[in-house]
Amino acid sequence: MFPYELNYFREAGRLGGSLRRLDALWSDASAADAPDEQELLRAREAAAMLATARWMYRSALARQESRGMHRRDDYPEQDDRYLHFVTTGGFDDVWTSARPLASRQYAEAAE
Repeated sequence: MFPYELNYFREAGRLGGSLRRLDALWSDASAADAPDEQELLRAREAAAMLATARWMYRSALARQESRGMHRRDDYPEQDDRYLHFVTTGGFDDVWTSARPLASRQYAEAAE
């Protein structure tokens, strides 16, 4: 998630490189032995942070524009084709999908 060059200044190549590292960490964590009871909470917290990071990076790759706090060096302008929600989920196989905005009024507020 750090440094800023990899997260704040987003670009497909940098996002993809970070995502490959995060996916490898997820694979390692999935194959690890179960933690003992004392380490269970820490292991679950780490897995939750890792899952969230993978969802964030997949979502950032799916939104090929700059909008609000999401900035892409390779897509510096807003693109109304991306005026929708990006939904993500999954653990071993992370997915993204586009979900339309509920109303035009919300769309105007987002602009």
